[in-house]
Amino acid sequence: MEFDKVIDKRVSTRAFLDKKIEKKDLEKIVEAGVKAPVGKSQYENMAITVITNKEFINEILEEAREIVNDPKANPIYSAPYLIIISAKDGHVTRLEDTACIIENMSLKATDLEIGSCYIRGMFERFDKKARFIEKLNIEKDFYPVHGLILGYPKEELKGKNHSIKTNYID
Repeated sequence: MEFDKVIDKRVSTRAFLDKKIEKKDLEKIVEAGVKAPVGKSQYENMAITVITNKEFINEILEEAREIVNDPKANPIYSAPYLIIISAKDGHVTRLEDTACIIENMSLKATDLEIGSCYIRGMFERFDKKARFIEKLNIEKDFYPVHGLILGYPKEELKGKNHSIKTNYID
């Protein structure tokens, strides 16, 4: 897909089909994330975990529900895939780096007609002792920062009329 069309179509998806994403497409999405800019090129301070196991996704969701004390909360919108971006403890630009990684992956997902949504709030509520962290198989001193949910959208990807006030100063 042409780049401008990808940008025009990219939208946060919150309703998904129960349809498998091919491994090669997941790998393309991850590769786009790996190519994102990272502060001072400290790529060794970042980690990407792709979760395709629905039971494990549900474990993470249940832990999130416990934290907000709401058994019906669904901050991952029943998405069939979850990608978690983790950073080494103390990595100064972890928030910015995570945003860049997730944006690249979201754009690639859109290019593949796969829906995505940046998940921030849920991960910001977890502390470094969250039960699921050990199962992520990430290095010691790495912790989840944010996530990206993926899946084929129930509705066709259609961009919105994005508008941000812009000033040009000559």
